[in-house]
Amino acid sequence: MPDTVKNESAVKTKKTSTMADFSTRISLVELIMILMLVGLVFVFYFGMKQLQIDKANEAIAQQKFENIIPTFKKIIEAMENYRKADEFGDYPAFMEELNLGDINTSDFIFEYSSDTYTITATTQPSFGKAGVKVIYNLSDKSFTVDDPKPEKKPTIKDEWLPQE
Repeated sequence: MPDTVKNESAVKTKKTSTMADFSTRISLVELIMILMLVGLVFVFYFGMKQLQIDKANEAIAQQKFENIIPTFKKIIEAMENYRKADEFGDYPAFMEELNLGDINTSDFIFEYSSDTYTITATTQPSFGKAGVKVIYNLSDKSFTVDDPKPEKKPTIKDEWLPQE
């Protein structure tokens, strides 16, 4: 008789231990779902942070560009006044003839081409990216942007250009 009592208690302990094992196990599908949710949270969180950083950098670039628009207008006005005063009605051969002083900034360098009648402002490394050219054509009275690498930020957008 004592043998049967020992067997029954052994069976009871096995049943209780197996029930505890099932309640703490997580299936593979549940684990994958949890990891996917965590991944989505990280993607959206870091994506939104990067978007905020990009917007702030774009606003800085736009402000730097808008600061040179009065300089562009000053050069254009001086060019037109020179042309009106010239006996042949021609633009100057060099920008230095206009006596505008130092018009270059740490972000932009201005150049003039008498062959094509264009005024070019070229960005410098302090702008964030060197080599972007904003070109004003005196004949057409229009602005264009020449960006050799438009996929790299910052860049100058066409909607920032002044409308005449």
